[in-house]
Amino acid sequence: MDAFLAGIPQLRRPAALIASCCALVLLATVLLLPRAPPATPEQLASAAVGAGAEAVRLDAMVERRSGNDVLWQLPPTTPPRAAVFVAPGCTIRATDFFDASPGCPRCAGLPEERRFTREALRRGYAVLAVSSRAECWSLDTGDGSELAAVESIIEWWVKEKHPHQLAGLPLVGIGASSGGYFLSALAARVRFSSVAIMIAEGAFATMEEIPARYPPALFVHMPKDDERAREVAANMGKLSESRVSVREIQCGEFAVSAQFLAARIPGLTRAVADGLVDVLRRKGFMDEKGFLKNDGRSTPWKKAAEEAKILPEGFRLQRHVTEELNLAYAYHEFTSQKDGEIFEWFESHMDHKS
Repeated sequence: MDAFLAGIPQLRRPAALIASCCALVLLATVLLLPRAPPATPEQLASAAVGAGAEAVRLDAMVERRSGNDVLWQLPPTTPPRAAVFVAPGCTIRATDFFDASPGCPRCAGLPEERRFTREALRRGYAVLAVSSRAECWSLDTGDGSELAAVESIIEWWVKEKHPHQLAGLPLVGIGASSGGYFLSALAARVRFSSVAIMIAEGAFATMEEIPARYPPALFVHMPKDDERAREVAANMGKLSESRVSVREIQCGEFAVSAQFLAARIPGLTRAVADGLVDVLRRKGFMDEKGFLKNDGRSTPWKKAAEEAKILPEGFRLQRHVTEELNLAYAYHEFTSQKDGEIFEWFESHMDHKS
């Protein structure tokens, strides 16, 4: 310090000394402040994917064919690099994969579904989502079956609706729950490069043998459902014995936070998210670490939130909140958290010939 002051004129030394002391105090304060743990590679990738995906506007085309609602959108990139067929689960509609728009005012944009669609479009995939005729998919066979209808819908979409953009492109598929069973059966008759079967073990137990050239299959499931996890393992073994490439991704539970809810649910303010988490905690719906004791469907969070008067008038995000609570509980829910790994799977098998 003496050497430092020696080079400063006499009149300026008090000011310099004060400034130096302030700088040292500030440095000590910064060093002593608690630091957030460094982000994991998965968190950094998720943030980057989410930021890029949010730049993509969802604006679905809508048609009805063979009793099924059909929604699709081409990516902003020209030409598309691939096409993805989406089979929703029970009670989930194709409209849940797109935001409301002039072309689709009924679209609801559920958090996980819309994030998957945005990421697919951002990566250059054309997206085709089809609703089941009833609440869940039917696996009946025959000319009038849903399997035959969807096979025809995919062919119409590729060869008639967008032949210049889609003909000859790799086609991949993803299905969740009932849609996962449906996709696993559809893959025996439609030429997919690969498929992702989510929170379902697939319909392989009903197949006497795995069809020749069955596409590579990725199972995305939540091992808290231990019975399904065992069935997934058994079907992975059955596919492997038939020389089908298989892999699994397991999705675990995590603590609920207001930051998580507000970030993933468009239209949910941080203030409401803070109130929801406070209600979950005060009502004993979560443990001391923030983990839910039951899934969102079994947790009367909306009634508790209404009693606490934290929901704005005309609140229409009940399905959205419930979905994210289901995701955190990690028993049975569509998830976009593994989008990076799912698309890596698709892209690593695009040379597969069905």
